[in-house]
Amino acid sequence: MSELRQDRTTGAWTIIAPERGRRPHQPSAGDVARDRLPRFDPACPFCPGNESQLPGIIAETPCVEPPGWRVRVVANKFPALVPDAVPAHRSVEMHGTLGGYGAHEVVIESPRHDADLTTMDDAEVTAVVEGYRQRFTELAGRPGIEAVVPFRNHGAGSGASLRHPHAQLIALPLATPKLLLMIECGRQYYGETSRCPTCEELEIETKLGERIVDATRHFLALVPFAAARPSEVWLVPKRHQASFAEIAADEVNDLGVQLRRSLQRLKVVHGDPSHNLIIESVGKSGLGAPYVHWRLRIVPDLVTWGGFEVGTGMAINPSCPEQDAEELRVQVV
Repeated sequence: MSELRQDRTTGAWTIIAPERGRRPHQPSAGDVARDRLPRFDPACPFCPGNESQLPGIIAETPCVEPPGWRVRVVANKFPALVPDAVPAHRSVEMHGTLGGYGAHEVVIESPRHDADLTTMDDAEVTAVVEGYRQRFTELAGRPGIEAVVPFRNHGAGSGASLRHPHAQLIALPLATPKLLLMIECGRQYYGETSRCPTCEELEIETKLGERIVDATRHFLALVPFAAARPSEVWLVPKRHQASFAEIAADEVNDLGVQLRRSLQRLKVVHGDPSHNLIIESVGKSGLGAPYVHWRLRIVPDLVTWGGFEVGTGMAINPSCPEQDAEELRVQVV
């Protein structure tokens, strides 16, 4: 039977409607398998030796093995926002505008064109997550930056334009609408209860267990109560942290392992579908806030939004979060 469920951390509602039919468990059409990709692609700007195609290298994680780096950060060649834009506010007719001030960076996650987070070892995946953290922290500390959004597109249906494993970060001069909802809901709930709503949710989910997929020392992997998409998974730190910048070194390693496991489960259950990875976190101004809690979301592209979703901003999830969690509890390395 259908029901409406609310995400208490944002106030957003989702229609859970499993009777609309289970989504197909098959590989995404048209996607090239990773095991058929070359180790090096001479046409790929992210592969070693093609540095002339990059706009500039911002940072690298060194490695003793050739080519001498494990993770590399570069400026996006086609940025959404740029550091040298004028951040001042101005008005055009009745519409408010801001200069395109910010930053847009790419985290190249491996020198190998055929690499994948699901097959990386602990050191490799930890270096990737640490690369995310370092760039998030640096960008969030820049003057005039209110939000930093790390995200990763995987597969043809996700918006990915290059197959070489990579993620992106966009730094903005304003808080995103989703972030503002998280902050407002968190403040209101904390004002009424003196508790972080996410921390309370983690306690409830741990007690019930029906939507928990995995648990490590520092993180819970769970299908959220009001999941907007089938098999959506959140990785949430057990220790209260308002910002991704607050993650500790041992938690970085734990998150890397948990991320690899979660993506492995998605591949086993659904055949490596296209998906998006997003880190939702407050920036520098929210450091230490007791009412908001960052999270990493993995959102598979298993359904297509139609007119209702586009017109209302509400999702219809043709799947049951509890059943999704049960399916995703497959054994992985």
